[in-house]
Amino acid sequence: MLAAERHNKILEQLKAEQSVTVSQLSLALDVSEVTIRKDLIKLENDGLLTRIHGGATITNFLPLERSFTEKLEERSEEKQAIAHQALSHIQPGDTVILGAGTTMMELAKLLRGLNDLTVVTNAVNIAMELNSQGKHHVILIGGEMRHKSFALVGSVAADNLRGLSVFKCFIGADGIHPENGLTTLNLAEAQINQVMMERARKVYVLADHSKFGETHLAKFAGVSDVDRIITDAAAQHLVSKYAELGINLELASLQVVSR
Repeated sequence: MLAAERHNKILEQLKAEQSVTVSQLSLALDVSEVTIRKDLIKLENDGLLTRIHGGATITNFLPLERSFTEKLEERSEEKQAIAHQALSHIQPGDTVILGAGTTMMELAKLLRGLNDLTVVTNAVNIAMELNSQGKHHVILIGGEMRHKSFALVGSVAADNLRGLSVFKCFIGADGIHPENGLTTLNLAEAQINQVMMERARKVYVLADHSKFGETHLAKFAGVSDVDRIITDAAAQHLVSKYAELGINLELASLQVVSR
């Protein structure tokens, strides 16, 4: 098979599937993986695809990580409903971890209605919100701050977390997929999410319906590694599918939230 013909077949498969692996292409085109890698380099240089670890994706398919501010108004009603649902799992006196993200910020705002919580967080903005409430013991773990999410990450953050243990952990995810698990757009945040989960007895994932079926850069857990996924009612059609996997998918109904 001529190189030009291989290139066309690679692009056709990318158009159909959005991403491909070197091993898949090698088998489909009956050529070595070395040859496929050379093809992918050529096509990337021509601006026709983007190489990723182990394969390639169409150039405009890679999602860009947006800042906390950019995501703040997106699906705000769903996030508020999810936060209210998550609040029902927190009692006065609880010890909890809150991860970074806009949905987690909505939950942090609601904690002013409870007393005497011990809250561990890696999000600077969430720590500030909780401190302004003046009702809880707030532990900000330290570490390197990411400017897009205000999350503290890195070895200092991970080491500090490993010295703590809590009852409940609440974290977000950029992607939730039955086979590919829970993923984020940033490797450093994925690593911190893993440690947060290790340090808690119960783990809750808060994510709106748009995150289901998505897979992003860094996996931090399988869907069966968490106790509950709390999402909005638009994910109703997924309840039975995730129940088969042993996952409790809890739905939050949209509601008007008074400030």
